[in-house]
Amino acid sequence: MDTGLTSAVFFNGRFYTLGPGKKLAQALAAYGGRIVAVGTEREVRGAAPRGHDRIDLRGRTVIPAFCDSHTHFIQMGLDSMCVDLTSTDSVDEALSLLRKAATSRPEGEWIIGSGWKESGWVKGRFLIRADLDKCCPKHPVVAHRVCGHMSSVNSRAIALLGIDRKTPDVDIDGNGRLTGILKEGAVTIARKATKPAKGDRAKGLELATKKAHSHGVTSIHDNGETADLTTYIEAEKRQKLRVRVYFNTPTDNLDGTIKTGMLTGMGSGLLRFGGVKVFCDGALGARTAAISAAYADDPGNKGMFVRDRRAFEEVVSKANDAGLQLAIHAIGDRGIQAALDALRRALESSPREDHRHRVEHLELPSKEHLRTMSEKGIIASMQPNFVGEWGGTEGMYVSRLGPDRTARNNPFREVLDAGVRLVFGSDCMPFSPVYGILSAVEAPYRAQRISSLEAIRAYTRDASFASFEERAKGTLTPGKVADLAVLSADPFTNPETVAGLRVLKTVFAGKLVFEEKERRS
Repeated sequence: MDTGLTSAVFFNGRFYTLGPGKKLAQALAAYGGRIVAVGTEREVRGAAPRGHDRIDLRGRTVIPAFCDSHTHFIQMGLDSMCVDLTSTDSVDEALSLLRKAATSRPEGEWIIGSGWKESGWVKGRFLIRADLDKCCPKHPVVAHRVCGHMSSVNSRAIALLGIDRKTPDVDIDGNGRLTGILKEGAVTIARKATKPAKGDRAKGLELATKKAHSHGVTSIHDNGETADLTTYIEAEKRQKLRVRVYFNTPTDNLDGTIKTGMLTGMGSGLLRFGGVKVFCDGALGARTAAISAAYADDPGNKGMFVRDRRAFEEVVSKANDAGLQLAIHAIGDRGIQAALDALRRALESSPREDHRHRVEHLELPSKEHLRTMSEKGIIASMQPNFVGEWGGTEGMYVSRLGPDRTARNNPFREVLDAGVRLVFGSDCMPFSPVYGILSAVEAPYRAQRISSLEAIRAYTRDASFASFEERAKGTLTPGKVADLAVLSADPFTNPETVAGLRVLKTVFAGKLVFEEKERRS
């Protein structure tokens, strides 16, 4: 929905500004895509331009629209065009969906599935080559795990990809045969071989944006591919970009980025260049996150670093020297230590006062890690939805880590108490700030639980800080963008309503872009 509003007064609401001074207001006026007044209805009406539209919010709670601080946004849209395996509850159901897709496509055409997670399956186990051979014998198949760090392929795919036992990051069984499970670098081979067409990326952006608006999201920090940046640029030129993008470039583009003189923060109000996304380790679900003690369900395996340590530190140093922000993927405690060591050395060599470097995920930090992050001004970019998906006493975390480490992972409370800036994103697993808020507020362990206000700040005010945009958005104050999320309940005064919280309306640049259809009783 796009009503074409250029000047509007939103009234009869409970506006939580999250800014300094007055924290609660009754009305807000927007003009030219920005907030021009916040306050009582009389104050706002007096400041609004003539001829404005009036939108009655019927007493609903209003906050700044959400920012998802860790996405693979266009990929999320592309994944929705593949065989969706996210809601399957068994291996058999996943295979059935892949088989059905193959029956409607020519022999030899790629079948691509996305989003499977064995942690949600009855008798959960990874998909393997034999499964996919049986279900799709005449098509090459790749099925990506939800984390993006693991994929499964069949024999036809193995032949087309040209991988064998000597290929790094492939899984081998006891007989020396490829199981069909690919990890980390081997996943990249499959991704490149099945990369989408240019038109598909534009469609993926459209689908992802529609989904974002339905969840109250108008800003994202995207860790995409170079082709995604091109898609964003073209969408902005055509005036089709309906989400504010902060784009972190892949490490492979670092030299070119430095050569062209690109700096963090360059761009427009819709599309800004962020920093450099660097991988340190893998993921807990794929058992590739680098941890100091072996996985509880895979004795002897302590995960892996996805890049040579010396090369990793050189990348970090080069980006810091160039004045670029770093967004380092580090999940396990060993991975986090390596990331912080590299950042410390880089900053000692080339000090910067306001670098706002980030550690992405930070699932198993120690208290010493958090002290270092606080001292060095390093931001914690975390995903509370992971706790909702895999936390508790029976989730995937306890299978991988055992009960003691599970109780210490994703410690949002400890992050804030240590004085570390906390920002929230989803990694698109699943994409939903409301679910993330619930996951943090009702987290199973004390080290994880935070308040509704703290969680919402991590998706709004502090997320804007992490992208150097705190002067442009993140609070409902005059001069900032008129991006709003209208909620079904007030999670500040009634925390028990978080479980049923919904986004009723989303406003982007003063225009209504989403409105929930009226529910029938």
